Parts: sequence; structure tokens; C-alpha cells
Amino acid sequence: MSAVTDETAAHKESPVYSRVVADARRALTVAEIGDVSGVSERSVYNWARGSARPEGASRDRLFELKYVIESLSDVYDDEGIEIWLHARLRRFQGKRPLDLLREGDFERVLNAVDALAGGPKRR
Repeated sequence: MSAVTDETAAHKESPVYSRVVADARRALTVAEIGDVSGVSERSVYNWARGSARPEGASRDRLFELKYVIESLSDVYDDEGIEIWLHARLRRFQGKRPLDLLREGDFERVLNAVDALAGGPKRR
């Protein structure tokens, strides 16, 4: 397969990551998505274009981020999601949910989201 064909195939294989990044950008910058996922801004841009796919831990963190944002959308509009993720909260001893996501503490953030939404919706 030629390089052009390989690149075209990568574009066709990765539309889901383009959508995931687009959804996350409703509330976060590309730099913040990269920080949470443990990759560079360039990597996030490549995912958004469909020219690359996240792998391993970065893929897992991207999908965890997607889940957090989807869960928050049950409670808030896009602006509310952005505000909640960036606000310092007593529940987190003054840390921001975004700080916890950067540290990989998704479970703690999801527990707080569940409390906002009136209880867990996860299984």
C-alpha cells in the first residue's frame, strides 16, 4: 500500500476520534484535552483531523473524558459544563475537576457528576 493510500485509510478509520475531540471541545481547549489525555496538542489536532488514532492510555483517557462530558450534559448546557470543569470546588478541597482529570482521577469526578445528576446512571 502506498503512503497516500495509508493516509487515506487512516482518515476513513478515525471518524469516531474526530467526533470525540469535537465533543470535548465544547468545554475544553485542545491543550486541555491533550493534558488530560497525556499527549501534545498536535496529537489532539491529528485525532480531530482523523490522521491519527490515540492508543493505549491516551485512548482510554480520551474516552473517559468523553464519558464525563456526556454525563455532565445530562445536567448542564455546554457553558455550564465548561464552568463546572474549570471551577474550584469544595468537594475537591479547592481543586478543579479538570485538575483531577489531568491527574487521572476520573472516578472521583464521575462520583461528583453522579451526585449532580441525582444518582449514578452507570452500571
